Amino acid sequence: MAHGGTTLSGRMAVPVSSARKSRETGPRTVRQGSLLPKREEAAHLVEVAHKAERGFSKVEVAKLVGTIAAVSSIPQGKLRAQIIPDSTWKRAGKRLGPQASQTGARLQHVIGFAQHIWNNERDAATWLTTPHMELGWKTPFSLLRTEAGGRAVEGILAAIEYGFPV
Repeated sequence: MAHGGTTLSGRMAVPVSSARKSRETGPRTVRQGSLLPKREEAAHLVEVAHKAERGFSKVEVAKLVGTIAAVSSIPQGKLRAQIIPDSTWKRAGKRLGPQASQTGARLQHVIGFAQHIWNNERDAATWLTTPHMELGWKTPFSLLRTEAGGRAVEGILAAIEYGFPV
């Protein structure tokens, strides 16, 4: 659990000025600046926005949730229901509606951001399923249902990326 300056996996957050950490020892630091170069970041966000407008496929969202379920004791269906209600999931055909697609886009972005920080899919998924003090002891994953919750999770990931205590 995260207390003071540690991440949820019990590792210290790494200052930007420190040497890059390996996969086994904790989050890695990155160069100053955004997660992606500005032009690539904008293009990626536009692509995700178009994808959300068209509707995320249920298969795609199920794969994203499966990444998280691989490290969780909670069954995949219950995990998915934390962020996309069963009624919405059942009503949708092969593609989700706009609101559920926005949730899928948030999940995709946050999983990518966490994987970027830990450079490891399993550690990222573990972080997303572990309650965090800064989130009122809720899991980062459970807050992805709303835009505000997603922003809170992104803020904590950014703090970890840049070595701030969380």
